[in-house]
Amino acid sequence: MYDYEVMVEHPTIALSRTFTYTSSKPVQPGCRVFVPFGRQKLTGLVIKPAENPDTPRDKIKEILKVLDDRPVLDAEQMDLAAKLAYQTVSPMMAMIHVMLPNALDARTAKPEFAYEFWVRKVEQEDQSGQPVLIHGQEADQRVEQTQTNQPSSSSKKKLTPLLEETLQAMPGEMTLKAAKEQFSDYRINSLVKQGFLIKEKRIINHGTLPHRTQQPWPELNTYQKKALEDIRQAKQQVVLLHGVTGSGKTEVFFHLAKDALDQGKQVLILVPEISLTPMMEERIASRFDVDVYACHSRLSDSEMVSVWKNLEQAGPCIVIGTRKSVFLPLRNLGLIIMDEEHDTSYKQDKAPRYHARDAALLRAQAHDCKLLLASATPSLDSYARAMKGVYGLAEIPVRASGHDARIRLVDLKRAQTYCNYSSDLIQGITKRLALEQKSMILLNRRGYLPTVRCQACHEFLRCSECNVPLSYHKGEHALVCHVCGKRYPMVDTCPYCGSGPLSHTGQGTERLEEESAALFPNAKIVRMDHDTTRTKGAHGRLLAEFAQNGDILMGTQMIAKGLDYHDITLCGILSIDSILSRPDYLASERAYQLAEQAAGRSGRGDKPGEVIIQTFNPDHFVLQCILRHAYKAFFKREMSFRHAGNYPPYVYLATLIIRHEDPERAYAKALEVKAALERENLEVLGPAEITLRARQSRYRLIIKSKEDGHLIDALWKCALWFEKNASKCRMDINVHPMNLEE
Repeated sequence: MYDYEVMVEHPTIALSRTFTYTSSKPVQPGCRVFVPFGRQKLTGLVIKPAENPDTPRDKIKEILKVLDDRPVLDAEQMDLAAKLAYQTVSPMMAMIHVMLPNALDARTAKPEFAYEFWVRKVEQEDQSGQPVLIHGQEADQRVEQTQTNQPSSSSKKKLTPLLEETLQAMPGEMTLKAAKEQFSDYRINSLVKQGFLIKEKRIINHGTLPHRTQQPWPELNTYQKKALEDIRQAKQQVVLLHGVTGSGKTEVFFHLAKDALDQGKQVLILVPEISLTPMMEERIASRFDVDVYACHSRLSDSEMVSVWKNLEQAGPCIVIGTRKSVFLPLRNLGLIIMDEEHDTSYKQDKAPRYHARDAALLRAQAHDCKLLLASATPSLDSYARAMKGVYGLAEIPVRASGHDARIRLVDLKRAQTYCNYSSDLIQGITKRLALEQKSMILLNRRGYLPTVRCQACHEFLRCSECNVPLSYHKGEHALVCHVCGKRYPMVDTCPYCGSGPLSHTGQGTERLEEESAALFPNAKIVRMDHDTTRTKGAHGRLLAEFAQNGDILMGTQMIAKGLDYHDITLCGILSIDSILSRPDYLASERAYQLAEQAAGRSGRGDKPGEVIIQTFNPDHFVLQCILRHAYKAFFKREMSFRHAGNYPPYVYLATLIIRHEDPERAYAKALEVKAALERENLEVLGPAEITLRARQSRYRLIIKSKEDGHLIDALWKCALWFEKNASKCRMDINVHPMNLEE
C-alpha cells in the first residue's frame, strides 16, 4: 500500500490542510482523486507521499478513485497555490480551483472536449489497426480511429488516375472538412473506403495563433535603448518600466522577449483587459516566428484546456493573456512582463482575492527570471518600491512621436453643456468628423456612485470627520460615510451655501450613446462596455469595426489603455469628478491613472492630438498634474497625503466585511471581530455600514499594520476564530484591497 498526503476540496479554512490516505497503486503528486471524508465523498489533490504518517494505520482510509493518469499540477504550481492561499487567507483548494481550467479543476471528473474529423495518409506503422496518438499529444488526448481498412498492393493498382493524383497532392494529414473542400467528397470518401486514408476523431487543438508574415523591427530611439539596457543590467529581479503613454514601451518588451527566446526560454506577457489581447496578439505574431498562445476568459472550456495541454510540452514560445494566465504550466520561463501593472483588473474581486503581481513574482522567483512591471502611471506602491531600490527602475520620459497631446480642462461651472457634452467638446468632435479623423469618449464606469452635489456651488456633501464625499442610501434616506460609518440625515439645502436643489451624480454609457447619436447623426459610433462585449470575440469585432469605419469610440475604462490607433486625434473625458469624489483613499490615484491613460490614446500618429477633460473642479491638484503630464509631482503630493492618513504604501491594509440579513446581528459580530483584531495590536477602523448585497446588511472593517506578516497571521487567527463563532454571519476577507467601495 502507498500512503499520500491529500488536500481535500472543502470551504472550511480550518480544513485547509492535508489528510493521509492510502492507495493500492502508486499515484503521482498533482493528480486528482476521490476520497471518503466523513460521510461525504470529496475531490482531493495528492500533494506528496506520506512518510511516517501520524494517523493510526486502521484509521487511514483508502482513495476511492484516481481521476488522472498524469498530474494536472506540478510541484512549482502546487507550491504557488500554497503560498497564494496563505497570502489571501483562503483554503488551498480554493486557490487550486482558480488556477486550473474549468475542464481540469478539482471539481471536474471528466473533462469535456470539442472534436473534429481528420484524414491521414496510411503509413506502415498503422497496419496493426490500433489507435494512434496524435504527434505531441498525451495519453489523455487519444485519437479515435473511425475505420482501419488497409490498402493492399492489388487495391493500389486499382486506383483511378484521379484518385492517384489526389493522394499524391494531399499532405500527410488535414481536416476532413478542408480535404473535401479542396478535393471533393467523392475523392476523399473513396480513398477512405479503399483504406488509403484513415479518418480520425481528434480533440480540436486551439493552441497557437496563426503565424503571420514577419514585419521589420524598427530602430529604437535613444530613450528606448537606455531603458532596455537599464532593464538588462538591473540587479533586482523586479524592474519597473515607467514610460509615458506612446513612448514605445512595447518595442522594449519585444527586445527583452527576443533575449529570452534566443536562450530557449518562454515569455509570458500579461495584459489587464481582454480588449487589449487582439491588438497585442497581432503585433507579436507579426514580429516573432515562434508559437504564440493567447489565454483569456473568452476561451471556451475546450479551448482553454487545449492551450493548457499544449503548454505543458511547449518549447520556446510567447503567451499573452489576462490575469489567470499567470498560472499556466510554463516549465521554462525566461521573462514575465506585466503591462499596465497599475490596473485593478489584476486583482480578483471574489475569493480567493489574489493579485496577479504577487503570483507573477512567485513564478519569477521559482524560475529565476526577471519580472518587468510596465506602466505610464505606475501604482504608488510600485513606484515607491522603485524609489527605495527594492525594484529596479527604467524610464522613457518622452513619446516616440516627440510630441504630447494638448490637454484642456473645461470648467463645467461656466461652460454651456448639452447632453453631458460641453460646447468645446462638441466643437472638437464636429471638427474631427469634418477632417475624417477619429474621436474617443471616455465615461468612467463608476459614474453611478450615489454621491450628492449642490447644483449652485457644485460642492459634494462630505463627512465632517473624514472629508470624503457622502454616499446616499435610498432605503433609509440618509447620507453615510463609507470610511468611518458616520451617518447624516438627508438634507434639501446645501450646508455650505444654503442653496438648493441637490443632485445625484451618475450617467451610463448606453444613454450617452443615444444622446451622442442625436448630436452627431452622421457619425458611426462604436460603444465598448461590459454590455456590448459579453459575447466571445466581441472585443476584436468592435475594435475592427472602429478601425475600419468608426468615427467615435465610446466606452468605459477598457478603452482607456493599451489601444494604439494613430488616427485618433481627440479624447474627451466626461466623468473625472465621479472618480475624484469616490469615498476611497485611492480615488486620486485612480483618477490620475485613468485620465492620463485615456489622454495617451490621442495623437499617437503624425497628426497632433487633443484631450478635453470636463470637470467642476479644474483647480484640483490631480487635474493640474494631468495638465502637465507631471506624474512625479502627483506622486510626491499624493504620498504626503498617504503618509498623513496612514495609508499604503506606508502601512499594509486589509478589509473584512461581515454580513447577515439582520443588520443588528451583523453589526454586533463586526464589533466582536474588531475587538479580537485590536487584541492583536492592529489598528482597526469601523465598523462602517456599506451597501446591501443579496439582501444582506454589510459592515466593513479596515485593518492597518506596519508588518505584512503580522497582518496576515492575525487574519488567519481571526478567520479560524470566526468559523467557530460566526453566529450564522459570513465574513469576506480582502488582503491588500484595490478599492474600499465594494
